[in-house]
Amino acid sequence: MYKKLHRRLTLFFTGIAGAILIAMSVGYLYMSENELTHNHALIFSSSVNTLLFGLEQQDNLTWEWLSKTSANQHFILALYDNDTPIAYNRIVLSQEAITLTNEAKAYAQKHFPTLENGSHYSAVHQEFSWDSSFGDPYYASIIKIRKNDGIISGIILSSKRTLTTQIQTQRIRFLILNIAGIAILLLFSYYYTGRLLKPIIESRKKQTAFVAAASHELRTPIAVICSAISAAKSANDVQKEHFFHIIEEESLRLSTLVNDLLLLNRADTERFALDLQPVELDTLLLDVFETFEPLAKEHQITPKIELPEEPIPSCNCDAKRIEQTLGILISNALSYGKAGGYVKLAVSYDKSIFWITVEDNGIGISDQDKPFIFERFYRAESSRSSKEHFGLGLCIAHEIVTAHDGKIIVTDTPGGGARFFILLGHPAAHS
Repeated sequence: MYKKLHRRLTLFFTGIAGAILIAMSVGYLYMSENELTHNHALIFSSSVNTLLFGLEQQDNLTWEWLSKTSANQHFILALYDNDTPIAYNRIVLSQEAITLTNEAKAYAQKHFPTLENGSHYSAVHQEFSWDSSFGDPYYASIIKIRKNDGIISGIILSSKRTLTTQIQTQRIRFLILNIAGIAILLLFSYYYTGRLLKPIIESRKKQTAFVAAASHELRTPIAVICSAISAAKSANDVQKEHFFHIIEEESLRLSTLVNDLLLLNRADTERFALDLQPVELDTLLLDVFETFEPLAKEHQITPKIELPEEPIPSCNCDAKRIEQTLGILISNALSYGKAGGYVKLAVSYDKSIFWITVEDNGIGISDQDKPFIFERFYRAESSRSSKEHFGLGLCIAHEIVTAHDGKIIVTDTPGGGARFFILLGHPAAHS
């Protein structure tokens, strides 16, 4: 599904960007070609004016002057004295040139019949674009000038091949650039749509894994409850009491798991509400310490607490959520601690940062597991797995601390064990 979406998004973005690129290229080519055509027409018109000025100034038209002028301006020039071709036409011009000039003259006479005769010192002329019978495009000009009591008329042709070549070359270049640009856009779109979809794909994978893991975790207590209910139907009173105890324990486990799942769901949907109030963290740690002291003794683990000698500011946080986080960390420390070991709570304040520490000298956490311990349903090797733990506690702790814009870090305790740091940076405004 995502591969198909990836391809579609790539083609969509490439299509839009490519269409814009092509539209801009076409617009530029249109303006550029119009400007080129206009400039060539101006150059031709200017050259015609120069030629007419020379014709007016020449008392006697020599073949040498006519040939030189035509060659310099890249013209095909045919002149007529009172509509009679002069000898220059027949001797200098090729048969093809004569045919072209005759065609152009006929075209001009048909389309510009009102062209006036020029005076002795001035000439009239008309420029136009013309395509020969061979399909070749030309700039053309029909001229008339009164000279020596007669009328000199003529046809001037200038090939558009240079202009056509320029336009074609420009179009080919832009075609190549557009193809290269679209290819680059395709690769660019493929790469960035892939990056765009990557978080979605990862989220989908995590969601699928989460549902599978939750289903697996829910299956076990439900199966135990169903089995206990089935066995209780045919059991005596003593056995029923035992089965009811099992049902109660598994129901509590099931309730805990459901509550954890709902909490994580609220975190995912950004509905993780916090009741932020100024909290004395040293007092909060003392309360947590007293709460877990009996349980620690049951595990034959010594609870310790270390508070700063100097008063510290109040922290703007949700006291219940921080207690929940500390409870998760202490519960883990007791579950995976060693008899005769210890678990220690500590708090300090430095440079506007509150540091809360939960430390034990138990079995610790391996380096290969540290990057994953805050993921949902992640449990390390069997030595760190137990029936009471679903692999959600540290994930919930991480979500709570993150919601406070804080950080939770795990390191090793010197000599063995795990040490968790909770960093909070919200001193109460009145402190």
